[in-house]
Amino acid sequence: MNKYLITFLLVIFSANLFSQTFGGGVMAGLSASQLDGDNWGGYSKAGLNFGIYTNTALNKYIDAQLELRYVQKGSKSDTKDKSVYYLSKLNYVELPLFLKYSFLDKFSANIGIAAGYLQSSTEDKDGVGDLPADPDFNKFEFSGLAGVEYEIIENFYFNVRFNYSILPVRSHPGDQTYFLDRGQYNNVLTFSVHYQIANSNKNGRKKACDCNNRRKWFGLR
Repeated sequence: MNKYLITFLLVIFSANLFSQTFGGGVMAGLSASQLDGDNWGGYSKAGLNFGIYTNTALNKYIDAQLELRYVQKGSKSDTKDKSVYYLSKLNYVELPLFLKYSFLDKFSANIGIAAGYLQSSTEDKDGVGDLPADPDFNKFEFSGLAGVEYEIIENFYFNVRFNYSILPVRSHPGDQTYFLDRGQYNNVLTFSVHYQIANSNKNGRKKACDCNNRRKWFGLR
């Protein structure tokens, strides 16, 4: 009996410690993407992105955040010529890890990396219907990211993020290369709303981050 009681108390203590050290929430939004190297330009492929995240304060200005999200990427032709059509659908499970730097009153800048697993990929090259991508896309993606986040109201944030493949997600036809251009790369913008369910610090760390004083550094009053 004592063993079960000790185990129960350890679980409660660990959960309480985690809640004081780490925060977390959910997010959902839209993506706009293109595939650099496929001869089509513009963020014409629309999709969804959603997931969960956890974060912790490293100091009074910087947070570290880890996410698990599902994001739709790909490419779509943007032409009035109906005889020319192309659509690729790339669905990823992604694990972004990045730093958030708080500045001004309600803004933060994000920079980091992400590892992605390609859950499915299809192509439509004639407008008739989706077929398995040919040639295949790489199953794993490694990318860099940068973004800006704004606190709309308490615990609700709007995030805009740029995500670009560091390594090609697919080779050019015939494995051709052009200097630094080694193949095709995902180029993605995401727009999402984040809801912070649990805060990593309940004593108002961000309210005490001296953001008002730093407004002066940016020439704002």
